[in-house]
Amino acid sequence: MERIALQELKNWYTKKRRKPLVIWGARQVGKTYLVKNLFAKREFGDFVYIDLKKDKDACSFFRTNSDAERYLQYIEARYGKKISPTLPLIFDEVQQCSSVLTALKYFKQDYADLPVIATGSMVRLALQHDENKKKSQENDFLFPVGAIDSIHVFPLTFEEYLLNSNMVLLERIKTAYSSGKSLEQYEHELALDAMYEYLSVGGMPEAVNIFLEEKSYVDAKAALKEIYDNYLADMDTYNVSPETILKTRNVYRNIFAQLNKENRNFKVSQIDKGKNNRDYFNAYQWLELARIVYRAHRLEGKVNFPLIEAEEGTFRLYLSDAGMFSYQSGTSQADFFVRDKRNTLSGIFYENYVATELTAKGIPLFYWTGGSSYEFEFIVQNGGLALPIDVKRGNGKLNSLIAFRNNNPKSTAIKISANNYGYNEANDLLTIPLYEVFMLADDLSKGVNPVHK
Repeated sequence: MERIALQELKNWYTKKRRKPLVIWGARQVGKTYLVKNLFAKREFGDFVYIDLKKDKDACSFFRTNSDAERYLQYIEARYGKKISPTLPLIFDEVQQCSSVLTALKYFKQDYADLPVIATGSMVRLALQHDENKKKSQENDFLFPVGAIDSIHVFPLTFEEYLLNSNMVLLERIKTAYSSGKSLEQYEHELALDAMYEYLSVGGMPEAVNIFLEEKSYVDAKAALKEIYDNYLADMDTYNVSPETILKTRNVYRNIFAQLNKENRNFKVSQIDKGKNNRDYFNAYQWLELARIVYRAHRLEGKVNFPLIEAEEGTFRLYLSDAGMFSYQSGTSQADFFVRDKRNTLSGIFYENYVATELTAKGIPLFYWTGGSSYEFEFIVQNGGLALPIDVKRGNGKLNSLIAFRNNNPKSTAIKISANNYGYNEANDLLTIPLYEVFMLADDLSKGVNPVHK
């Protein structure tokens, strides 16, 4: 399965001042496959791979040492391979042995020519760090600040989904967007079909791989259920108390329900009477660190830079994968498959999807409200202006745009919907079809005006 992050690894390897690389990401988003199968095997043919979750003996040795030379001597003796600049050294599940992460500093200092890569989960590392601090400062580890390069891996974006399922359609979408033109109607319909396919299956590599091979929504859903259950089990394994475990699961299981109400702000009081968001701080922190939930903060009235939430404790939560969101919703898969059924889908499916695409490009999530009636699902800083993004299933109204511009300097407004590409110059309003959000997100991440390129 092809991943765009492969190019990031190639760029890292050719950097003049390369540091050891850490690849962060949630469980089962394809970190190990990316490093082993796509990068190391293709580019080098061979590699040394150490699974720190399974190899207890190696982890035990690493915990008693921090010297890079001793690491290399042990690895060569244990795995029977000579470590060299043409043989990548991969430490998988680095959060299981935090001393390895600390040792990366010494690899940078003493063996800068070696391609050293680690994969890990930030949440497990952070919680392990906190637990160690409670037990003994001597057992604590030092994060190698300034001594590592980092890459974040997410579930497959829609672009990556097409990269593995329909390259021709992907290129047509890219060409049309880059030239500021709409697709032919039949291509537009094909692109929407692929988009709804993605909304149901999502971007978890296992589910995508099963669907593309078997063309079975049922089998893909079964894979999503297993991943969903694994995420819930993780909360039991890596949280610090039974109370926090319960709260974390409570938040995760209710994200669709909270978004599917009139006021989409997440309100703990609606799932745990008498409690407020501060009582659930550890649960939110766990879910965000695990990268399985994304948080959007509220802005209101006049937007100032840098973007800062208007009111502490007022926010919306999104699931990190469209397929997991669809699974949690309990929506029939036929509603994504049959065109006539799509009009019955709630607009929050599109909103959650856009949140995942923006996050995958490193764009922080903010939304805007003006009074009780006006809102934009997302606000992105672009060229010194606040660019409002409206996510609608069909046609939207201009009331929110008028209210927003009454409070802020005029900037291009974007409407994301199932409609074809188009630009209304009079209102400076750009319509982006759902299947082109990945192109829009790429422009916005680079500070490019999506209209005047």
